[in-house]
Amino acid sequence: MLYSTSRYRSFKKIILLSLLFFLPLVVSINVFELETTYINVLLCFALLASFFVLFKVFIKPLDKVTKEIAALVASKPYSRLNIFSKDEFGLIAFFFNDITKNIEKISYMLKEGSRMSEELSIASSIQQSVLPKSIPKIPFLDTVAKTRSAEEIGGDSFAISPHNDNYFIYIGDVTGHGAPAGLVMMITNTLFEVLLPKAKKTKDLAASINKLLKPRVNSTMFMTTVFFRFDPKQKRMFYTGCGHEHILVYRADEGVTEVITTGGIALAMADDIEKIVEEKEIKLKANDVVVLYSDGITEAINDKQELFGLERLTACVSKYGHLGDSLKIFEAISKDVTTFVAETIQNDDMTLICMRLTELDFKSDREQTMLVTNW
Repeated sequence: MLYSTSRYRSFKKIILLSLLFFLPLVVSINVFELETTYINVLLCFALLASFFVLFKVFIKPLDKVTKEIAALVASKPYSRLNIFSKDEFGLIAFFFNDITKNIEKISYMLKEGSRMSEELSIASSIQQSVLPKSIPKIPFLDTVAKTRSAEEIGGDSFAISPHNDNYFIYIGDVTGHGAPAGLVMMITNTLFEVLLPKAKKTKDLAASINKLLKPRVNSTMFMTTVFFRFDPKQKRMFYTGCGHEHILVYRADEGVTEVITTGGIALAMADDIEKIVEEKEIKLKANDVVVLYSDGITEAINDKQELFGLERLTACVSKYGHLGDSLKIFEAISKDVTTFVAETIQNDDMTLICMRLTELDFKSDREQTMLVTNW
């Protein structure tokens, strides 16, 4: 639409015509000495005609524009301007309508964002209720486990539950992030608790969970996990790997860290994994420490886009494994991760579990709650 200054030009024409009209009138008064009554009538007519033109051409549209703009600024109900003339008022009306249309779109998006944020907050609360609130005191196994989600809903999960004088522990990481990953995580965690009473070994538990999980998730979704079974009476630990990260074992006598591949296949990648996975034993001595983690730690990045990596994590375990307390070991490792990433925003969930075999039944008054760490 092309706009011009035609309205201002019209205003100039009105002024010019008025001058042309009144000038002969003034001359006629002096020359012909017209009667006063006739002159007054002509003057009134001219004034009324000028006011009518000014009102219709300027005052009315200006008043309408001012009224709607004032309503918009005051956050009151406003109406679209139906002025389609190709002049300044038409230009103002065009931009007013365009701006208010965009404002309405932004307002709708903000309302939708607020609604989605509220729903995600509810979903996050539900997910947090699925995770254990505290760590059960496991005889001869000093244990600390914590997790932190990169988003409101995370894909990392873990659980520690007693069963038949044994303690079953697992850590898992769902592919992806957000609501889909959180849903798979909650399903897996629920299946862990439901199927645990029927399981004798970690292999049985992994196969049973996979059998029910596979048909219930998208073909592109899967969960890497590793299941542990600790027997306090014999002080023996067994595990079944399902494609998860490495197991780090600090050997207290040698002061070195062993890196063990979990093996197996991730949950929901195959219909039946019973013949693929197996239960193995990790030979442990007093003060040996088992460290489990999700890839959010090894793939944590700093401002130089460098990965924290398995090598740094292994070095941390070797450096702090001698501290003699799982909480101290956990805090030292998490501090190193925090220092490494600094202010860089992380894109993945982080979970870290430290388990130390004790010579005597471990006693501690500390409250082992699942507090979110400041990673």
